Amino acid sequence: MADDTYSASGPGGAQGSDIGWADTVRFRLPAGWAVDVEEHEGQPVGTFRPPPPAAGVLRLVTDRVVPRPDSGGTAATLQEMALRFVRPQDQRAGDRTVDSRSDGAVIAQAMMRTEEDGRAETHYLWLVGAERADAAGSVAAVAMFSFALPDLMDGDESCAEMLGRIDDAIRNAEIL
Repeated sequence: MADDTYSASGPGGAQGSDIGWADTVRFRLPAGWAVDVEEHEGQPVGTFRPPPPAAGVLRLVTDRVVPRPDSGGTAATLQEMALRFVRPQDQRAGDRTVDSRSDGAVIAQAMMRTEEDGRAETHYLWLVGAERADAAGSVAAVAMFSFALPDLMDGDESCAEMLGRIDDAIRNAEIL
């Protein structure tokens, strides 16, 4: 599902890899990240791992949603998806935000502390979505990112720097 859009340097000579995924999103990862595909419940999931010794894994899934006739249109569907994404009823989630970019895209973000296979983890979550034309008409095209980090690493200075780079890459992602 990853598109062939990798390059070693980007605009201004910035080092990294341009990643295109499922004809829905394009974004730029820092240099040295390993790219792979996992399957979860029959769906491809992009996985991106920072170079050692850094910890964590960034996962990506995408979707294109045709608004229901009674939904209020694509913009309302995107807003509803963003609000659900930040899990307002989930006590484990915090630091929730829903913003709009100047290009009209919606960005939702949250942080969640969980236990995965007996390990305490912190998950940083992002949804980037925009209204796009499709054969079905106007659709809500979304990219959902999750960066899982061992809880004991959360707050580490090197992890904070890496999270800043990931956040910047996701906030600047292009919805196709």
